[in-house]
Amino acid sequence: MENFEKIFVDDVSVIVVHLISPTFLETNKFKEIIKEQIHSGYTNLVIDLSKCKNIDSAFFGAIIMALRMMEGKGYKLKVVEPSNSGEDIFNKMKTLGLFDLYKTKEDAIKSFE
Repeated sequence: MENFEKIFVDDVSVIVVHLISPTFLETNKFKEIIKEQIHSGYTNLVIDLSKCKNIDSAFFGAIIMALRMMEGKGYKLKVVEPSNSGEDIFNKMKTLGLFDLYKTKEDAIKSFE
């Protein structure tokens, strides 16, 4: 299975991260995929981290980069929360209001309606 899966639902592009602990090693590929989706015209993006348990700072930084790129174009980004321990950092970010966080990719997709 690929580390990253792209799913398309209407005008929403979903990137599912199939890594338990994504690190800086996967960051460049992840950034490429995000840029590809933006350049393809998808204005609604979901990053599904539900399979992740630990996310390093470089990979988290790539998610922040995606958020900035999307917002800079007036696009929307939603994030499916990581499982278990990985959600701590996202709960802190949710408190700061950086991300729209969802428990499932289906909920994230519905939020664009």
